[in-house]
Amino acid sequence: MGDKFTEGIFMGMIDDAERLIAGDPLGETIQPVSYLLRGKEPQSPSRTESPLEAVYREAASCHACPEYARRTVFTEPVTKMNPLVLFIAPYPEGPMIFSSPSLEKFRAWWKLSLLLEEGEWALTTLIKCPAASFSAGAADGCRAVLRKEMEIMKPRALVLLGHDTASFMLRKNLPMDELRGQRFVINHIPAFVTYTPSDYLSDPSLQRPIWNDLLFIRRSIGTEGRKS
Repeated sequence: MGDKFTEGIFMGMIDDAERLIAGDPLGETIQPVSYLLRGKEPQSPSRTESPLEAVYREAASCHACPEYARRTVFTEPVTKMNPLVLFIAPYPEGPMIFSSPSLEKFRAWWKLSLLLEEGEWALTTLIKCPAASFSAGAADGCRAVLRKEMEIMKPRALVLLGHDTASFMLRKNLPMDELRGQRFVINHIPAFVTYTPSDYLSDPSLQRPIWNDLLFIRRSIGTEGRKS
């Protein structure tokens, strides 16, 4: 039935019919009967929205900068509570944070080289909408979202992927060679800088510098002695 009112009328008609058949039209003998309508599923209480879901729902409808106009889908991060490492990429490379080649390289090298277990890492972006290039204005608009993510997830270390991410978050407009191999602090969280997977795919000569970065980060976050 469509609603409680219609359902009540229908039930009353059934009761009246039963009384007529039993010769008790006034309902003096036969007591009312309860019925269960087949196919009508009981209403379950709605699931409570998590704090991160609330943040991403708000970000998905953000119109703070022109990037929203080209957004076809909001790219949700790979979230974990209290991860050992939160990787922060500059922006989504499409519907996913990384393109397929970048994602394959990230899983096989960045994550694996730091000897991280599956529950120990998370991945997000500075700019939340897919973008063709980095925009300081868009990053400024998304800063509050990233801050909320960090407050909720509580990562123990940050890995800033790429020059744009590092320069914006550290407020240091320096070459990558001067940002890499150092330990910074953002909101009391240790932060480290290296290249993005797409940087490497564009320039394979970065293999050695990236490997050195990952070794430095591995020693800094305390995973050096783990078995690979």
